[in-house]
Amino acid sequence: MATVDTILDTSVLIAFLRREPLGGEVRTVLESARGLVSAVSVFELFAGVRSGEQREQRRALIRLVRVVPIDSRIAERAGELFTTLRRRGITIDNEDLLIAATALTLDVPVLTANIRHFSGIPNVRLVVPDSS
Repeated sequence: MATVDTILDTSVLIAFLRREPLGGEVRTVLESARGLVSAVSVFELFAGVRSGEQREQRRALIRLVRVVPIDSRIAERAGELFTTLRRRGITIDNEDLLIAATALTLDVPVLTANIRHFSGIPNVRLVVPDSS
């Protein structure tokens, strides 16, 4: 998996920071310099930071990846996903839609522990960490 760019979802980034068991996938992506993070995940990581130590920990993690900004193509794709899913009666957080739209626009998989949110999004390729 480390040979392709991969979006790391906020769920795996937080689990990594908490040193929760994730298998080798997250570390492999981070060490391969193939990790991508949506700017949305940067927001989610810093929302609720309670100390300077937490802030620095998150900054160090962000330095290991390339942050993908939300541009008009990604925003449009997220809006289309929102409309498609809403017609099916499915509601997914806007943050997850933007992360999924980023992955779809870049044609890369999403490494996530949040299968419930992402599995309902059409055409998103998911990589699920081995929690052993």
